[in-house]
Amino acid sequence: MAPSTIGNYTNLGIFTGKALQPGQVVNYPEIAIPILWRDWDEHPPYAHGDGELWDRYIWEGEVAGIEAYDDLDRGQHRAVFVPGVGCTVNSMLDLKNIQSTSGSIYEPLVERKHPAAGAFTPYHSSKTIALENIPEGSELFAGYGESWIPWIPDAAITQSKYLDAADEFLTDFAKFAESLQQRYPNELSIPLLKRIWEMVRRFPRPARELSVLPDEMDWNALLSRSSSSSSSSPSTRDYWRTRGRKSIEWLQQNGKCQDHLRPGLSTIPHAGRGAFAARNLHQGAVVGYAPLVHVGERAIQLWTIQYNHTSLPKKYSKPDIVLNYSFGHKDSTLVLTPYGAVVNYINHSKERANVKVQWPTEELVAHKSEWLTKDVAFLRDTTNKIGLSFDYVALRDIEEGEEIFMDYGDEWQQAWDKHVRDWQPPGDAAAYVHSSDYALEKLKTPSEQLSTPYPPNLHTLCINSYTKDGLGRFVFAPVLRKDTKRVYCEVLERSHDDASRNYYYTVKLQISEATDEMITVHKVTRPDGIDLYDKVFSQDWHLPHTFRHKIYVPDDVFPENWKNLKQQSKETSPRRPPTVNAVPTSKTSARPSTVKSSSWPSSIAEASEVS
Repeated sequence: MAPSTIGNYTNLGIFTGKALQPGQVVNYPEIAIPILWRDWDEHPPYAHGDGELWDRYIWEGEVAGIEAYDDLDRGQHRAVFVPGVGCTVNSMLDLKNIQSTSGSIYEPLVERKHPAAGAFTPYHSSKTIALENIPEGSELFAGYGESWIPWIPDAAITQSKYLDAADEFLTDFAKFAESLQQRYPNELSIPLLKRIWEMVRRFPRPARELSVLPDEMDWNALLSRSSSSSSSSPSTRDYWRTRGRKSIEWLQQNGKCQDHLRPGLSTIPHAGRGAFAARNLHQGAVVGYAPLVHVGERAIQLWTIQYNHTSLPKKYSKPDIVLNYSFGHKDSTLVLTPYGAVVNYINHSKERANVKVQWPTEELVAHKSEWLTKDVAFLRDTTNKIGLSFDYVALRDIEEGEEIFMDYGDEWQQAWDKHVRDWQPPGDAAAYVHSSDYALEKLKTPSEQLSTPYPPNLHTLCINSYTKDGLGRFVFAPVLRKDTKRVYCEVLERSHDDASRNYYYTVKLQISEATDEMITVHKVTRPDGIDLYDKVFSQDWHLPHTFRHKIYVPDDVFPENWKNLKQQSKETSPRRPPTVNAVPTSKTSARPSTVKSSSWPSSIAEASEVS
């Protein structure tokens, strides 16, 4: 991770230290954290303000394959945070060389009855994949989509049509420069040509093809364009590819290594996945580096989800799961969410802690030491850039393959212990089976469901597409679009065709959400027309009482000037005369709130046996 090569409007980028082949996975797969508070297509009520910085660090949920948040509209937009390589790469549109955040695996790894159920994202192994031969030292570029880049001031819009137009412009400019030199051989100098070039590039209303023109020109190469074919002369594509490469020495001097850690199954029971040392790491080494997405004052307000969906038996609210991957302090509203390769896998253990977080000792593109002296109001109002980062520093020598732990803080541990004591397994824990674990050759008829019903979290949905056959019956009409809306339906009958080896279903389906009218449709196939789906918000991480708590930043790391809750408490508390031998009031945290559960107290084992 190092300063990006593509312009002042960017911050950090990801570079490869070795040559990559097409199809090769870049670094290690990452977790994918669903962002329920921020729908991809719609801004929440904050509109523009505290929390807006998050818009730059999320993907449309479909790219990581996370669940839909609507029963019927399975293609509904939703957002996902992939906090490693997939979050840090920049976009070059048609010059992209990787496919970022490619899918994920659903695997909760914890039984629904356990106190850790829903405490960490079930989605992992989201991959970044090389699309072409990528030389060592190259910056990695994804394609964010045509709607992302063009609105950014001074951004290079590297679409093929503009790159081609820029090449034509370079040829025309070369001919223009050559004609000037022939006409005024003693008057036209390279400095004058440079001034004309800059005037063209910085014209008050530049055409989009001008955005991809080189900042610095090889004038001999440019002038050669007028007398040689464009195929043999340097192109704008060549310029951007060359600009995007750095020497290994430059990367070692200016970058932060992102492959010291690898993911794997945690050695702590029921902790899910963890981070492990990919090589021997010495005491004091920076084993992980992570810029921080900040929300100054409104994180808890923004991230508290109101579960009001009509299919839920009871309305409730709770913080979003991203809180479990974020840092804060009991005396501050500030919340900091790291994004760095594999650092979000690091679990908690006070006794086995072998890393700690600290501020980088040097000034970086994504870490400004001056920010540590600012107040929370400054961070609240700074919504356009990253300025804080964590170094994860080894507390002792760490051997390759050893799991990485850090101390989440006493407040986190106390909240977890209370959560374990208060935990009541949900009533459907014994019957719950996620659709990915429910092996089913054929859908069940009503009579079959009487004896062996589906798990309570599953139901059938149908594609609302049909036509009439020669007998006047409604029959299923296949559709090509995967995001087609679905309707509630139920199987009436099932038949089997020996020749095609397919099952065909006769179903009763609701025509639309707007009406209760039902029709019977024949010859529906699975999965094209009907399938079994998880009911919306039925997964473990949506349970009302799942653990939610931020990781606490140690007092010696967290600046005193950020403790705005402590300051507010002093300002609002009534004055009273000092008393002798006053008994301090105890502080209890509000409802338990988040974090990827890690180190488990002995009471967890007891809780497992009881439940």
